[in-house]
Amino acid sequence: MQYTTNLNLKKPGTSDNVSIADINDNMDAIDSAIANAGGADIHTSISVSSWSSDATYSDYPYRASVAITGVTASDVAEVVFGVEQAVSGDYAPVCATYSGGVYLYAKRNDAITIPTILIFKGRYHEDL
Repeated sequence: MQYTTNLNLKKPGTSDNVSIADINDNMDAIDSAIANAGGADIHTSISVSSWSSDATYSDYPYRASVAITGVTASDVAEVVFGVEQAVSGDYAPVCATYSGGVYLYAKRNDAITIPTILIFKGRYHEDL
């Protein structure tokens, strides 16, 4: 198992079994980090149904543009997928912000509802 650099979140490999307890631990760590960092803009129940072909990531040939008012390219987004989505491998573990929203990447172009997208204002770093 690998871990993220900043919050030490658990990152199971493609052949690892995924534990609901690990997912819950990650959620608790994210929740705590937000509370300690002064919070984030929280957006819930976001419907995504329009995916376009995209070559940014070869393993994820579709990109959705999720419009979120006030987001800038210098913000950081954290997308919290539902459990089935998170463990499916169909959605990229990365996203990108742009002026007016967040880009998501996927292997499929199916309509989904994302439980939560967190926006951290002005936290972009060129090396991320």
